[in-house]
Amino acid sequence: MAERFELKEADGRGQVRFRIRNQRGSVLLVLIITMVVLAALTAAILPTRFTSEMGQISASGAMKAYYLAEAGGRYTIPRLQALSSGAHSFKFSDGSPFFEIEKISNTLFTSTGVVAEGGIVEARVAISYRLGSRFDYALFGGDGVTTGSSVVIDSYSSSAEPTDGEHGDVGTNADNLDGMTAGTEVHGELEVLADRDMTPEALPSGYESWEDKTAELGIGNMPNGTPVDLPEGDYRTDSIAITNGSTITIKGAVRIYVAGTTEAKSNATLNISAGASLTIYAGGDLNLSDYFLVTPDQIPAHFLIYGLAGCQDIEWGDACGAIYAPAADILVINNAVAYGALIGKTVTLQNDVEVHYDEDLQGIGGGDSSHVAQYFTPN
Repeated sequence: MAERFELKEADGRGQVRFRIRNQRGSVLLVLIITMVVLAALTAAILPTRFTSEMGQISASGAMKAYYLAEAGGRYTIPRLQALSSGAHSFKFSDGSPFFEIEKISNTLFTSTGVVAEGGIVEARVAISYRLGSRFDYALFGGDGVTTGSSVVIDSYSSSAEPTDGEHGDVGTNADNLDGMTAGTEVHGELEVLADRDMTPEALPSGYESWEDKTAELGIGNMPNGTPVDLPEGDYRTDSIAITNGSTITIKGAVRIYVAGTTEAKSNATLNISAGASLTIYAGGDLNLSDYFLVTPDQIPAHFLIYGLAGCQDIEWGDACGAIYAPAADILVINNAVAYGALIGKTVTLQNDVEVHYDEDLQGIGGGDSSHVAQYFTPN
C-alpha cells in the first residue's frame, strides 16, 4: 500500500509538475507573441505619430513664416523707394525667425518669412507684393475709356530694355469698357472694376516759397517769339501761355506749380533739353494739343503732368510724357502719336491715335500703397 501510495503521489506530482511546466511555457509563449505584436505596433505607430507631430510642427512653422512674410511686406511698403534693388535679410541677433526682402522694382518686391533656418523643420513662405504706381497703365479712366476708329495701344521701353510690346494695359474702375470700339487694337490686358484710388496728387511741401514766374509765363505776359529759359529749380505761376513762335527751354530738373490754366498756341515750342526734366502741377485745365514739343531724350518720365483737383480738362496731341490727372477728362486729338501714359477721370482717343506705353514708367511718381496686390507663394 505504501509503495502504491508513493507511486501515486510520485505520479501525481509528476502530473502536477508537467502541468506547471506546460502553463509556464504557454505564458512565456503568450508573452513573447505579445511583445512581438507590441513591437510591431510600436514600429508602425511611432513613425505615424512622429509624422503627425512633424506635420503639426511643419504646419505651425509655415503659419509663422506666412505671418513673418506679411510683417515684412508691411515693413517694406513705406520704405520701398529708399531700399536698394536686390536681396535684404532682416534678422534678430539671437537667430530668431526673420524675413527676407527681394526688391525687384519700385513697385514690385517679394517678402519671405523664414522659421527654423537650416533645421529639419525649416519653413519658408514667400509673398509677392505689387504696388499700384501713378503710371502703371497705358490708359486708365476712372469712369471709362472711349476710343475712335483705327486706334492702337501697345508698349515699348524708352531705355531700350527688351520687351514684347504687350504691356499696353487699359483699365477702369467702372464695370465695363464698352466705350472702346471693336476695332481698337490693344496689346495688353483689359481690366474693369480695378478699384484704383483716384485721389489727385498733393502739392509738394514748401511750394509757397517757389520762385514766382508769373511775369514771364503768365497769360498775356509772353509776347510772340519770346524765348524763356528755365534752369534747374522750383517755380510757380498763375498760368502758362506759350504764345505763337515762343519757346520755353527747360535746362535742368524743373518743377512748376501752375495755379490756373496751361496752354500752348500753334508754333509754340516747349524744349526739354537733353538730361533735363519738367514736372507740372496743374491747378487748372491744360491744352497742349497744338504745341511742338522737343525732347531730345524721348523719355516720357522726363515730362510729367500731375493734374490737381482743379484740373478738369486736358487736351493732348503728339507728345512724349505722362499724365496723372484723376479729376480730368483727357482728350487725345485725331492722328496723335503719344508716348507715355494717360491716367484720368475719363480718357478719350479720337480717330487714328497711337498710344505707346513706356514700361519704364513703372514706379515713377512713387508706388501707391493704397492699392497693393499680394500673391501667396509657399516654398
